This record gives sequence, structure tokens and C-alpha cells, in this order.
Amino acid sequence: MNAPGRLAETVAPYRFTYDDVLRMVEAGILAQDARVELIEGELIAVSPESVPHVRCRRWLTQFFTRRLAEGEWEVNAGAPAHLDDQTAPEPDLAIFPSRLHDREVRGSDIVLAIEVSVSSLAFDLGRKAELYAQSGVREYWVVDVPGRRIIVHREPSAGGYRAVQEVGMRGSIAPKAFPHLEIAIVSLPLDD
Repeated sequence: MNAPGRLAETVAPYRFTYDDVLRMVEAGILAQDARVELIEGELIAVSPESVPHVRCRRWLTQFFTRRLAEGEWEVNAGAPAHLDDQTAPEPDLAIFPSRLHDREVRGSDIVLAIEVSVSSLAFDLGRKAELYAQSGVREYWVVDVPGRRIIVHREPSAGGYRAVQEVGMRGSIAPKAFPHLEIAIVSLPLDD
């Protein structure tokens, strides 16, 4: 017996905005400490932080906080980066001018965004890198903890970052915005 033919129904997902998410948090629908990121209107679950992830993020946060001029630069760890109305990823570290409130910060205001990657390398190097580049984040680092390297993205454009460089354990790197802040990769806590 054949079922009668029927046109397939299409279902369009609802896309959230950054303001929708803020209202959900304020209303208690979404916990303030919920482990999600807003990516192109979708709420994406974020993996729990591992010990190597926390150690590396903490080291980088302290490194930049101690060396950057207080009152001039904000070193924001784990807060949303409002790239557009439907995209607000939470880089492990974002550096932007202190004169801006973190809810006012847009991609082009961020001079350095860092993702510490233990289990999300493909997402961090793929979709997130594209979004950061398209929104004008000037420099984007992915710290590949298992690979013991940093992948540095510079020169953002609508099509992605035009300059990508890998720096391994024997190398060192400094952000373009802060050339005096060189980090030897071997000094990072990249051990499990």
C-alpha cells in the first residue's frame, strides 16, 4: 500500500539575535553562566573547559593583563564578542580599547582574539575564523593545546584571513598591536 504523495514541508529554524539572548538571560530562561555561544543565530553548546584549557587561558590572561597599560586596554576573558546582530562567540581572550564597554565592542574594535583549543580545533580554525575575519577582528590566535602550537591569523577580509602562520614549540610570536609582548610558545602551559 502506498501512502498518498504529499509535498515536503520545509521548516525554517528560528534565528536568535544578540538582544534575544540578553533578554533570555535577564528573564532567567538562559542561565548567565550557560555554556553556549551565539553563532549566526544559533545557540551552540560549548564543551566544558578541561584543566589544560583553563591553565592556558589563565596564563594568557595574566600575561596580557600584567603587561598592557591599565585604563588603555581591556583584557576580556570568556565574554561574548558581539560581532553582529546574530553572532556573539565567546573567545577565551579578547583585547580591545578600555574606553569601550564590552557590550559596545564590535569585531573591528578587537585587536586580538584568542581561542584556546583542546577539542574544538576544526570549529575554531573554520567557522569561527571566518566569522572573526568577516567582522574585522584584526588578529586571531588559535592555541592548539594538543598540537603544541599557535595558528596566527592576520589581515582580515570578507573572504577570511589573508595571512595565516603556524608557530610551533621552538618559535615565538607577538601580536601586531603589541610587538613588544613576545611569547615563546615553549613557555605556555601546553601539557595535559
